[in-house]
Amino acid sequence: MTGGLTLAIPCRADEPGLGATLESLLAACQHPQLPLQFVRELVICINGLKQGESCAPLAAVHECAARRSMLVEEVWSEQEEQSTASGLRSLLPTGQASTKSPRPSFIVLLTERRGKPPAWNTLWNWAKEELVLFCDADVRLAEDAVYRLLARLQQEPHLRLVAAREVPVLQSKGTLWSRMGALSYRFDFGNAGGRLFLIRKHALSGAMPEDLLLEDAWLTVAVGKRYVAKELRARVFFLPPATWRDCFAERVRTEGGKLQIRRVHRSLLTEGPIARYRWRQFLREIALREYPLVACSLGLRVIARLWARLSLTRKDFYALYRPFSSTKGWTLTNR
Repeated sequence: MTGGLTLAIPCRADEPGLGATLESLLAACQHPQLPLQFVRELVICINGLKQGESCAPLAAVHECAARRSMLVEEVWSEQEEQSTASGLRSLLPTGQASTKSPRPSFIVLLTERRGKPPAWNTLWNWAKEELVLFCDADVRLAEDAVYRLLARLQQEPHLRLVAAREVPVLQSKGTLWSRMGALSYRFDFGNAGGRLFLIRKHALSGAMPEDLLLEDAWLTVAVGKRYVAKELRARVFFLPPATWRDCFAERVRTEGGKLQIRRVHRSLLTEGPIARYRWRQFLREIALREYPLVACSLGLRVIARLWARLSLTRKDFYALYRPFSSTKGWTLTNR
């Protein structure tokens, strides 16, 4: 592998847990078997922030940078796009300017536009390295996660995207809703998990649609399923929705996202459906005591699908998107 790596994190302006995610990600990038100076860029896009305002994620970046003696540059992406369109490139740093150093600096792209797809596109356009590691702003990484993803990509050169295994964390044994949400993550359905994945810069020919509801499903088919793999030994930990409101909102978004792929991006489905359902494995590995959870999950899925269909008669797809807070009180127990 001759190129370097861009670390890219899309982050909401109200995300409370970015600091811990950064520490987890940077620790994983210091794995002893990774090449020295492999990480060339650290780029974070904070979306939904108005000019002149501050936010917890921005403060977290500065605190993390201070602990690690790293530089920080803040760039308003709208102004950067205007400069690029006029043939100029002008960074607008609020801290120290970048210098040539083996230690990469933080580049924080700030935008008033809300939503993960616009933030993803901003990061994708900015990234200059051969490989880009996308990481959600509210997760924790196993120490060998980045190394495992890179090793898989090197072992199978035809691959363009390798995703980590998403592992739900249940706080204090979880609620009914978080246990329901965690159930399906035991199984590999063949689609790329969007919380942590390594992608080659040439893997996509165009931008991600900015009203997209299911980024991981779109990426799976846009990159090409034969070029996508999940590395089950690379683990990324996340908190599933713990309340009825958040659980139902996430399910509605998922069902609406499936409809969106079929209606708007149907041409991408020429290779067949996105997910593979191995029912024999599912039935074999679900314990008898968990069947009530399975029944509740299926019932919730049916209700959410009907809700999404009814909502789409009055609203557009992105109206079904609603983020939920998930990062307070993190402990890696009861996985």
